[in-house]
Amino acid sequence: MYDDSFADMILSERRLSEKMKIVMYLKKKNKCFFDNTVIFKTLICQMFLEHSRPDVDNNFVLTACLMYSCKKSVTFTEENKRTYLHDGAEYLATLGFDEKFCRVCEEVNRIANITPRDKEGDILEVVDNFGMLLDRDDRRAFNPVEALFILENENLKGCENVYLQDFKEFVMEVENLETLGLDTSKIITRWQTKINEFSKYDIVKGIEAAIDYRTTAKKLYIEGKKLAVNKNGIRDNKQAINADRRLKHELAKQIDEEHKFSDLLGNGEE
Repeated sequence: MYDDSFADMILSERRLSEKMKIVMYLKKKNKCFFDNTVIFKTLICQMFLEHSRPDVDNNFVLTACLMYSCKKSVTFTEENKRTYLHDGAEYLATLGFDEKFCRVCEEVNRIANITPRDKEGDILEVVDNFGMLLDRDDRRAFNPVEALFILENENLKGCENVYLQDFKEFVMEVENLETLGLDTSKIITRWQTKINEFSKYDIVKGIEAAIDYRTTAKKLYIEGKKLAVNKNGIRDNKQAINADRRLKHELAKQIDEEHKFSDLLGNGEE
């Protein structure tokens, strides 16, 4: 039965922008970690889920993406790096999230050495590592190609992640878009540039940017898909194909009238 826990409330809200506002409220009330890095990663996660369609509950994964770093410190020390996911999982349990949700949130990195891993945890792991696209005080932001290389050859080297290949294909398609025929769209780079324009803690602008950019990204992707079809000659040939079909139809009618093939069909008489 619905017990009005925080977990019930945020999981029952299906709109991502409204989920973000709920987490923003939790940040103000309980000092839960939430900034534009979380918003950036969650929108990347949403795009990946819609593009690759893994066999997971999207609502579950997106909620976990918003919540797994809830105990991350603003001053991210080595000690906090080792403990924030475990501390967060324990905290999430007090908010009413079930055992699987808390476990998946702790699987964002391999420190807890949880086996077997949940597939939802593998999604969060690749998305979290892709946060290399964000500016930091100690280094510049990486571009998507650099981030993919580091993700595969350094961060997840020797690790079994069931979605690594799917994530690579997702990034290369929506970023390069040569296969879609829209070489200049750079969907991920545009989102990276947009979120890096704001302070990490200007969350209202981050949420507004995410809402606005989601529309832009979908439009760019759909436009690219159409151009790819046109580039392959399918749309260009559509009129010719339809004309050919009409011609064949007319020929079939003519042959039928001349030879009365239709008389042989459907009447059951010898």
